[in-house]
Amino acid sequence: MTGSDPALPVDILIVGGGIAGLWLLARLRARGYGALLVESDRLGSGQTLCSQGIIHGGTKYSLHGQLSDSAQTIAGMPTRWRDCLAGRADVDLRGARLLAEHQYLWATQAPTSRLAAFFASKLMRSRMEKVANRDAVETPPALHHPAFQGAIYRLDEPIVDAASILAALATRHRDTIVLNQGPLVPNAEGTFTLRQPGQPPQTLRPTVTVYTAGAGNAALPWATPQLRPLHMVMARGAALPGPLYAHCLGVSEVPRLTVTSHYDASDRLIWYLGGGLAEEGVSRDRAGQIVAARHELRQLLPWVDWNTVEFATFTIQRAEAHQAGGRRPASYSVLRDGRMIVAWPTKLALAPLLAERIETLLPDLGLQPRPLQWPTLAAWPRPALAAYPWDREDMAWS
Repeated sequence: MTGSDPALPVDILIVGGGIAGLWLLARLRARGYGALLVESDRLGSGQTLCSQGIIHGGTKYSLHGQLSDSAQTIAGMPTRWRDCLAGRADVDLRGARLLAEHQYLWATQAPTSRLAAFFASKLMRSRMEKVANRDAVETPPALHHPAFQGAIYRLDEPIVDAASILAALATRHRDTIVLNQGPLVPNAEGTFTLRQPGQPPQTLRPTVTVYTAGAGNAALPWATPQLRPLHMVMARGAALPGPLYAHCLGVSEVPRLTVTSHYDASDRLIWYLGGGLAEEGVSRDRAGQIVAARHELRQLLPWVDWNTVEFATFTIQRAEAHQAGGRRPASYSVLRDGRMIVAWPTKLALAPLLAERIETLLPDLGLQPRPLQWPTLAAWPRPALAAYPWDREDMAWS
């Protein structure tokens, strides 16, 4: 191959640099495929860095006494991700960080909350262990208080630092990740033209194109996604009682509150709040959502001085394959039209299964492992890593 070629042959062109695209790229390269990923913004700038980093094992999908399809699909993901983090699997995540080995589930004194915990503990007994409320070693600091009267369970569900996951993947596969100016759309003849200031346009001729761009997949009329919004909340301040990674159970199949903990660029502790608060909060404006968050936290953890804690909120659209009635998909989704594939992982934790499924489609499309190199792209700009929501300069804190 020389620089005079009018178009660069690409076996698999991946459009979108979130967890789905980067994981797929890593898996295909490990198998010897000539895959190239193109991103039009920053890596993880869509949904990935707005996730809470939870590698679900199915507990939150079994709160009503039945093992749902979602619970069974996702059950093996904690072990799978731990193997990757240890360098024992096809996708090498060594260097990425775990924020916590386990998360917790806590039930309040409300009968419905305790009943949901009981059902889940019976179904998930190999992955869920009750913690003595006064065990200072096992109990999260936020819940280790004399006034706490609920029940606590430890879950076999790790929490990852999503930014470090993306960084590990991008660093290992930097030579096959490029930045494009604006969305990448096919030309009439099925080729794609890369554009970037200071670079001559470069035409790509892919055999198969895989779209993993989340909401950006909406550019394909035959694969319009459904969008399910969330109104996420962030809290920071010296009054926060240490890191917390936990679901608080309510009366529905969605946890009343899901909390993960992170540190911002100034090393301040951040509580990141999702669950029912985020789902119900889509009907509230920013001020109303902050009021609701303060009220919920005062109800659940009244021993904390929430008046001294700052809050910020933002909305995010979860892009998924369209489902009847707009319900949450039970698993990842893959749609195919000829040599175009569109994919959504649905959950961060399902990225490995999504990549496996896409790989199974390739032999039927005439593709076999064949490493390719593209020397004309060696000087092409590479996309930077996006910032976490709590580190965005435009984020307004109360």
